[in-house]
Formats: sequence, C-alpha cells, structure tokens
Amino acid sequence: MYPPTIANTTPDAIAYEMAGSGASLTFADLDARSNALAHLLRRNGVRPGDSLVILLPNDLAWPVAVAAGMRTGLEVTPINWHLRSTELVPMLAEAAPAALVTSPDLAPLAMQACAHLDRTPYVLTVGGEITGTTEFDSALDGLPTTPVEDELLGARVLFSGGSTGRPKAYRQPLLGIHPLDAPARHPGLGAKLGIEAGIRFLSPAPSYHAAPFTFQLMVASAGGTVVCMESFDATGALRTLHERSITHSQWVPTMLSRLLAVEDRHDIPVSPTHRVAVTSGAPCPPDLKDAINDWWGDVLHEYYGASEGYGHTYISPAESRERRGSVGRPLGAAKVRVTDAAGHDVPTGTVGRVGFEGTAADGSTTVKGMGDLGRLDEDGYLYLSGRESFMIISGGVNIHPEEIEAVLTAHPAVADAAVFGLPHPDFGEEVVAVVELEPDADLDAATRDDLLRDHCRDHLARFKAPRRYEYVDKLPRLPTGKLNKKSLQSRYLPRTLKD
Repeated sequence: MYPPTIANTTPDAIAYEMAGSGASLTFADLDARSNALAHLLRRNGVRPGDSLVILLPNDLAWPVAVAAGMRTGLEVTPINWHLRSTELVPMLAEAAPAALVTSPDLAPLAMQACAHLDRTPYVLTVGGEITGTTEFDSALDGLPTTPVEDELLGARVLFSGGSTGRPKAYRQPLLGIHPLDAPARHPGLGAKLGIEAGIRFLSPAPSYHAAPFTFQLMVASAGGTVVCMESFDATGALRTLHERSITHSQWVPTMLSRLLAVEDRHDIPVSPTHRVAVTSGAPCPPDLKDAINDWWGDVLHEYYGASEGYGHTYISPAESRERRGSVGRPLGAAKVRVTDAAGHDVPTGTVGRVGFEGTAADGSTTVKGMGDLGRLDEDGYLYLSGRESFMIISGGVNIHPEEIEAVLTAHPAVADAAVFGLPHPDFGEEVVAVVELEPDADLDAATRDDLLRDHCRDHLARFKAPRRYEYVDKLPRLPTGKLNKKSLQSRYLPRTLKD
C-alpha cells in the first residue's frame, strides 16, 4: 500500500472510514500522516528491516501505521490484542519489535511482555499517553509530511501457531525495492471480485486477522474505501451494509451465521449497492452459503488458502450452487496437490492431504501442506473433508489444543487433559476439554467447572478457553504415550450431533 499512488490523482477520496464513529481519512491524509509517522520512527532508531508491531483494536490509526511500515522497509506485524501477557511474550520475542503501536488500555500488558525482550521497543499509544510511552497523534504534529529519503517496500508478517501451537511468524520477504515497484497483491482474486477504485469495502473483523489485513491492503492499493467496524455486531453490520452504500464485504462463516440469526433482519433492507461478499477463514457449509445467496442474491464468493501465501482456490456463487461443498479451483499459477502419507498423488475423488505446489528459487518443485484433508473432482475442484491435525477452527480463528492442554495440566487439580474441537452450529467448532483430575482432587461438578474456567481465562485469551468440560477417570493413551484423541472425539461426537 503506497498512498501517493492514489493521493496524487484523487487526494480527497476516502481511504478509510470507521463504521461506528464515521471518522475518516482521505488518501491525502493517509499519505501525510504515514509520512509523519515514518519520520518519527526513523528519529527513534527504527531502521529498514526492523519490526513494527501493531497491537491495537480496529482504529483509524491502523492504516497509518501499516502505510508507514510498508513505505519504510519494515516488517509490519499485527498481533491479536486479546492475548494474555504470557501468550504475548513468545510472539514478541519472535517479532523482536523496534516499535510498537498500541492503546493506553493495552500498553501495560504490552510493556509487561516487552520487559522480557533483549531490546525495548519504542511504544506509541493511540488516544492517550501513559508512563514509558508516546502519544501517537500528538507525536505526529509538526513532523514532515513528505517521504523519508530512502523509501523501501515493507513486508507483512503474520503469526500462526504451527502444528505444535508455538508462535510461528511467517515473514514475507523484504524485496529491497521502492514501494512503487511492488508486485500486485493477489491480482487474480482482485480481478474475480472486482476490487477497483471507488468500491466501498466493509471490513467487520479484527484487522489483525490475515484476511482483513490482506483485503484492506488490496482495497487501498486499488483506490477503494475501507469501511471498518470497530467491533463486529450482526445487526450493526446489516445496517452498515445498507446505510453506508457498501459494495464489497468479507466475512468468516460464523459471522454469516449470526447475520442470519438476527431476529428482525428482514426489517433491514438488503443493500442495493452490495454486489460482492467474500467468505474465508474456515470452510463455509453449503446450506449456509445457499441461505446467504437466497437472501442477498448470488453475491457470496469463497476463497481458501494459507495465510503464508502458498496458494489459493476460488469459487464463484454460481459454481457454489453447482458444486456444493467445494472451495473451488486454484487461482493463478498455483496447483493443488492431494497426496497420501508418502507424498504421492492419490486418484481423483480419493481423500488425501491437501497442499499447494510451488517452485523454489532453484527451480525445484515443493508441496506446502495445508494441514487439511480433501479430494479433487474430475474438473479440478477441491472439496475439504476435515483437518489432518487436531487444530480447532472456531469462528474463523485457528486454536491450537496443545497450548490449552499445557495451561490445564499446570493446574494442581489436573493430572491430564485432552483438548479438541467438536461441531458447533454457530462457531463451526467449539473447544472441548476432557480432563483427568488428580486422585486427591475432591471437587464437585459445579466447583471443578468454575475452577478450570477461571484458571483458563486467567492464562488464555477468552476465545481459546474451553466452552465445555468433560471428566474421565483415565485418558486413553497410545503405546507411544500420545493421547488417543480420535477415540475421544468419536466418543463425544454422537452426543454433540444429537444435542
């Protein structure tokens, strides 16, 4: 995202607008403020190749921080602001930020986590100053609004937990080029969705997630307007679609389910301008897609892929009607591979491990696994059938069981614990914990549930805390010592489906 590209021709076009407050930035504003922030960061020792962490709820400062980092060669690193200090420490250690943009409410948490780092970052707080930080807006006053001398294209950094749940940063490479020379971001997907100058794109999710972050960059680069909700509210989102002349929007399936559940939704007119909706982040059930398309007209597109950028598939609304359950065919040069455990391609229609084939710098072919199981039909459409691992996708967010198991087993009353996902009508999956208590833990049913809930919420972000607890005398383990989670899931699955 390089604001002058748009600001030089249409300076008064709105780049970013908050859905609740109505506060906005023109492209000229975004250009000037991101330049001022670039100068501020340079004056405080932040250099190309350094990391700029954004730990901030959806706010008008968000695009300014992103644009400043992307035009000064920084690794722009958004982090989930719902995390606890113990969860932030390893992520900040991995990111090693030279600067951090946050809010006054979150700053104490961030600074507590930063105390464990080798380097103390320069901390900016949006909307207020606390000890040890600099207030964001006032710090920009009087600074140059022209570019720094050595502008360089920055890169996006996203965190995923990996198969073990340990924080893992995926870093797009810093190319060492001027932002004007940046390659187009997802041009194939952008063309399919009609992302162009003048569109009004509703972003209802937290901006630190991969899809909102990516789409906001794509829309801004094209000269469209991002309309960002401060936080998701189903009724508010429906009203925003209609009242703010939204043309495009992006959702996770849980959001779509909640839109359908709004009691008076038919009293809110369907937006006549809304022509493209996108779902991503988790597979969208066919019945849910059909319900949205029946309501809005056939506008719901879906794409599937890795935050790391290995490859993506895409399916249009019309194709979704014909190929129920498919997440589409690959975009661009990406090629989907479905393989067995040995890495050999399986026959058409056979379920195997899903991956994207790519070509390395030396010309060799590699296959990046997605951790999903699926099959290809005779026309190359991909159908997902589940996760290869036990990672949980709840509300479009990846949750790693190992992290939750470690928190549970740290409680003195818990001898062993297994965590996995089970189907949930709203979230897609819910987090379930099966607990083996210590023999001397004398706890009644009500007490033990409350005890473990409080313990998990003290040490984990709320969305990771188990929604349901089950208790067993002994957890099943394989001869290797590994938990036999498949047997546990099969034991509780029938009850879940019945409920």
